[in-house]
Amino acid sequence: MRRKVSKYALAATIAVLALSALGMDLRAAKYAELVGEKENGYLGLVQADAPAGGRALVDDVNAKRRARYRRIADDNGIALADVEARAGQRAIERTQPSRYVKVSGRWRRK
Repeated sequence: MRRKVSKYALAATIAVLALSALGMDLRAAKYAELVGEKENGYLGLVQADAPAGGRALVDDVNAKRRARYRRIADDNGIALADVEARAGQRAIERTQPSRYVKVSGRWRRK
């Protein structure tokens, strides 16, 4: 019996292979359903068994976001948590349909 493979599953598999061979890109990692936006303004790994490049990408992007959020908070005299929450809200709003977001502690497709 032959199994049908959806074009989305095939595309995700190709993206994962390309990511592991060439290094990670945020857009490609989101497309491959490895990472998603969280309410706290940071990225998270959707899949616990994501390739090592996924963890490195998340750590790198989150460090840059944290530094930017800190500057914004300091420049405006507001709490870092407030900047993170607003950034998370905006990131989730801007996330493309069918990409993952983590809301109320659960990953879901937007």
